[in-house]
Amino acid sequence: MYSTQIKELEKVQVLISKLNFEVTIDSEEFVYYDNDEITIEMPSNKKILKVVLSNNQKEETEESFDPLPPVTHNEVIEYYEKVILYLEQQEDYFGMKQNELKFIKKLKKEALKQ
Repeated sequence: MYSTQIKELEKVQVLISKLNFEVTIDSEEFVYYDNDEITIEMPSNKKILKVVLSNNQKEETEESFDPLPPVTHNEVIEYYEKVILYLEQQEDYFGMKQNELKFIKKLKKEALKQ
């Protein structure tokens, strides 16, 4: 090795020693550590886009086959009653104000008119 390389390695070794690693490592091993690692080639942008776009198309087709189940008018009224009851029981937890609860009750009344 050249003397400048040795001096640089000595400087690196001093710095490594200050780090107090549990596993000791010498400066030369530290400097050349990445050379020993196996690297994997990054896939090209084209390959990445192909995978992502094909997955998006699959998701879109799957979503289109899941229509929302129909909800009857009576079910809606029943759900309003359940929500109102739940919020009244949990009033302290949610911090519901009376006017907000009145608004939900008003929505229920509007649904009853139909």
